[in-house]
Amino acid sequence: MDKKLPLPKLLLPTDTPLVSGLSTACAVVAGIVAIVGISTLHKRARGRAEFHVKSRSNVHVGLLRMHVPQNFCDLVKNDVLLEKAVDLVAQTLVIFVSGRDKHEVLNYISELYGMAWDVACTLDKPLLDMRIVGAGVSSDSKTWEDLVLLPELNAVFGEDASVNVQHLNAQRFEHDGLFAVTYYPLAMHVDRRLAADVNYFENEHADLTPHDLVILGGTFDHLHNGHKKLLSLAVGLCANRMIVGVTADKMLRKKVHAELLEPLEKRKCAVRAYIAFLNPTIVADIVTINDPFGPAIVVPEAAAMVVSTETLSGAAKINSIRVSRGLPKLHIFACRRTESSTLSSSCIRAKIAASRSHLR
Repeated sequence: MDKKLPLPKLLLPTDTPLVSGLSTACAVVAGIVAIVGISTLHKRARGRAEFHVKSRSNVHVGLLRMHVPQNFCDLVKNDVLLEKAVDLVAQTLVIFVSGRDKHEVLNYISELYGMAWDVACTLDKPLLDMRIVGAGVSSDSKTWEDLVLLPELNAVFGEDASVNVQHLNAQRFEHDGLFAVTYYPLAMHVDRRLAADVNYFENEHADLTPHDLVILGGTFDHLHNGHKKLLSLAVGLCANRMIVGVTADKMLRKKVHAELLEPLEKRKCAVRAYIAFLNPTIVADIVTINDPFGPAIVVPEAAAMVVSTETLSGAAKINSIRVSRGLPKLHIFACRRTESSTLSSSCIRAKIAASRSHLR
């Protein structure tokens, strides 16, 4: 029998078997949900959980492999890997980071903790236990091979769809008879985010030639820096005219703290005023959105549409509808969504509600 490696103790409920089951992945936009995962029975874990973490899956302990990004595509890929892994893990997520040298790995780990926290909070999982291990940061650092042999592990995440899962599980069985883990290939999610027809503002090679017409939409409630970022990028891409759809009140009734939503006309005025502040020569048509797609599916001419990564699926659906109607596709321009847990209208309304409750 091989000597046991000094692996970290991971807390799990004593009465909960490790089962990697049918899993609901991150809801991206407009109710589009990707279902991933298969079921495999695993060992019961020892120890007592000190808290319960809300999750959409039965993956209690997961392992994700990432590499320090060397270019823009790597950056977007890591965004996707992190979002999906955090969404699918209920208890503990171990992230293994490799890179070209120690300095690079440690710098990225420092950044990654903040990114992971933001994703976890956005998915309403602030108590998720996240542990990041850097490759070669010290002589005694745990290796990928060490982490694959974690007794509590029941799922591995990665981009590669051709991983030899049988070999991975054979290693675990040979090491103290550890039970099998499920491998979740995330390549298709990465491919969607990096679709050839999506132009990212952050990509230094993107063609940002101004378009005569630029379209975008949103709730624009309590206009915040996230909205201003999107509007600023759209203005920078616009040569003449903008159509901005603002969601109607009736479509926002199920929002958290909906009673604190600003009236439609106030939201529209805020958008118009900010565009005028950025560039008063732009002709801004601020319209009301009464359906999921707004004016983007009826505008007859070719145009650019500005979105964030969280609404990319909606943009793809809009182009699909336009093609079915014989209209030219919109040119999609996207920006990475960051600080999404706090940079949101929902967060602002929650803070307003909390401040009002303290005054009572």
